[in-house]
Amino acid sequence: MACMSVFFAGNMPVSATDTIDIGSRLELFVDDYLIDKADGVTRELHSPQRRNVAIRFDKPWEGGACGYVTVFQDDDRCRMYYRAQDIVGPYSKFPNMYGPEVVGYAESKDGINWSKPKLNLYHGEFISRYKKKFNVPRDNNIVWLGTGRLVDSTHNFSPFKDTNPNCKPEERYKAFGRIFDKGNDGLLAFKSPDAIHWSLMQDNPVITKGRNDTHPAIFWDSVRGRYVEYHRQMRGGYRDILTATSSDFLHWTEPVFVEYGGAKPEHLYSPKVLPYFRAPHIFLAFPMRLVSGRVWVKEHPEHEISDGVFLSSRDGLHF
Repeated sequence: MACMSVFFAGNMPVSATDTIDIGSRLELFVDDYLIDKADGVTRELHSPQRRNVAIRFDKPWEGGACGYVTVFQDDDRCRMYYRAQDIVGPYSKFPNMYGPEVVGYAESKDGINWSKPKLNLYHGEFISRYKKKFNVPRDNNIVWLGTGRLVDSTHNFSPFKDTNPNCKPEERYKAFGRIFDKGNDGLLAFKSPDAIHWSLMQDNPVITKGRNDTHPAIFWDSVRGRYVEYHRQMRGGYRDILTATSSDFLHWTEPVFVEYGGAKPEHLYSPKVLPYFRAPHIFLAFPMRLVSGRVWVKEHPEHEISDGVFLSSRDGLHF
C-alpha cells in the first residue's frame, strides 16, 4: 500500500512526491498520516460503556482512596496492581484524611473475573509515611509496602513487563515509584523476577526532574529499541507531560515536554501512554484532563467535571 499527499506527519512535513511504504505493517487511522483527503467521512471517538464490576476494594487495607491501577497481559493471565488505601477522615483533615498506602495485587485469566491471591509477603506492624503505626493482617495480597521514606513509592507504583529481548531474567518486571524525602523528589527504579517479589535497582532515583506525584508510564519501545517513560511536570501554570528515554533503565535522557501541535494548553494529569500492541510504532495516550478547581468550563456540558482524552503519536514526542 502506498499514499501520495501533502500533509504533516507528527510535525514532520511530507511532500506531494513522497511515497510512504508501509509494507505489511498494520496502520491505524487515528491521524492524517496516510490520508490524502476525506470527503463525507469523519473520525468518531466512542465512549467506554459501563459493564460489570471487575474488582471490589473491600479489604481492611483498601477503601475509598484506592487508585492508579495498572493492568497488563502476561502470557496466560492478566496482572493488576493498584494503590490500596482507605479514607479515614474528612477532607478538612487533608492529608490526614488518608490511611496508609500499600500496593495491592490481583490477577485474572480472562480480564473479567479477578481474584486477590493470599501472598502473605508482609504482615505485622508497620509505620506509614506520616509516621503512624498500622497493622497488616495475614493472608493479604500486598506486593509492596514501601521503603519507609516520607512520600513513598507505594503512592504511584507502576509496574510493567519488560519485553526487551536482552532483559535479565531477574529484571523481567520493572516499575517506577516516587520518592520525596528531605526535598529529594524523583522516581525510583524497581525490578522483579516474577511480578510478585520487588526490590530496588538502586537507592537513588533515576528521574529527578518533574512533579512525580502522579502515575508515570513506562515501557520497552520495541520499534526503536529503548525504554520510554512519561511523567508529570508543570508548564506555564498547567499540568503537563515530560518524557525521557533510556537504553538500560537506569540512565535516562534529560526529560523534555511532549508537544500537541499547537493545541490550547489544558491540565493533563497521569500520562498513561503505551504502544498499540498490533502496531507498536504508534503510541496511544489516555491522560486525564483535569478541570482545575472543578469549576465550570464552557466546553463541558456538566459542572465540575474532569474527563479522559485520547492522543496518538508516531514518534513519542509529538501527539
